[in-house]
Amino acid sequence: MTTTIKLWDLAGAEDDRRFSPYCWRVKMALRHKGLEAEEIPWRFTEKEAIAFSGQGRVPMITDGGREVHDSWTIAAYLDEAYPDRPLLLGADEARTLSY
Repeated sequence: MTTTIKLWDLAGAEDDRRFSPYCWRVKMALRHKGLEAEEIPWRFTEKEAIAFSGQGRVPMITDGGREVHDSWTIAAYLDEAYPDRPLLLGADEARTLSY
């Protein structure tokens, strides 16, 4: 299954230097669900690149025209949008205890 997911991921001076633990959470969630995403390197000085989202921080994903930010919110969204894939957060009771 090809997805349209794009992930804006905090990068250092070099594009291959990715160091945000919050972005890593999203990457692990995507892999757990077996979803591919285009990873877009983003730096603190590039706020205009994600201004369309109303956010000045990452992680942020777009999926089929929907914008989702915050690693926890992204995980919840992935469970809702892709219920046929392995769950990340489980049932509502587990979500309440996990947060």
